[in-house]
Amino acid sequence: MNINSHLLGDHLRELGVITQEQLEEVLAIQEGLLTRSVFEPGVSSIQLVTQTREQERDVPLLGQILLEKKYISKDILDPVLAMQNRQIRELRMLSSEKLAMVIQIGFLINSTHGLGEVLSLIMKYANILTCATASTLMLLDERTGELVFSIPTGPNADELKDIRIAKGVGVAGWVAENQQHVIIENAENDPRFYSGVDDMTGTRTQSILCVPLRSKRKTIGVLEVMNKEDNTFFTEDDALLLNLLSHQAAIAIENAILISSKGVLH
Repeated sequence: MNINSHLLGDHLRELGVITQEQLEEVLAIQEGLLTRSVFEPGVSSIQLVTQTREQERDVPLLGQILLEKKYISKDILDPVLAMQNRQIRELRMLSSEKLAMVIQIGFLINSTHGLGEVLSLIMKYANILTCATASTLMLLDERTGELVFSIPTGPNADELKDIRIAKGVGVAGWVAENQQHVIIENAENDPRFYSGVDDMTGTRTQSILCVPLRSKRKTIGVLEVMNKEDNTFFTEDDALLLNLLSHQAAIAIENAILISSKGVLH
């Protein structure tokens, strides 16, 4: 799934225009259409470009499918596309050095096959990108709905390894359920904050940025960073960068798990 489809689908779902089930349905249709276009016997690259060119230029494929399924109208789609374009423009205005770093990180983690190394790289660069002093990668246990502290970093991080958070609990639980990022300037004043983490580490969480880890059409966990090095707050620029990293990270994690499982089977 490319970033444009990811943004458009998430925007529509977050606005309550379509349901998660409808989004998954149209993403599956889109994937099937793209796969058939690429692998259909006898279709040359020239023909493929011609077919793509004939599609409605101002509406991405995902939007066309949503319109054809009558899940949305053009009046609803147009302002959401405008919102998406604004977000992409904001992304382009970010520091070119940081964007270049995200691209390099993506190549690095996706060329690494060992699951442990993939996870360590993700956490290392999540902290660097956002100037965070601590972070946690929590993977979703699909059987129980719990989030598991898989790779925590920061002061006394070992105290958090394998801690389980019940479904919907804490900031991370909220992000996993709502599938959108959240920025919190003062954790103590947010009712979603799970203070038990501070009790275990003996530290104080002030600010939080938490984003979902989504691979293809499902959430596999969350990526959370805490406390900026300069004691300021996380920004929407930080959120854009961490969302980009999390999207690449989720794919790398699934690929590493798949490779690891094949190794076990053999």
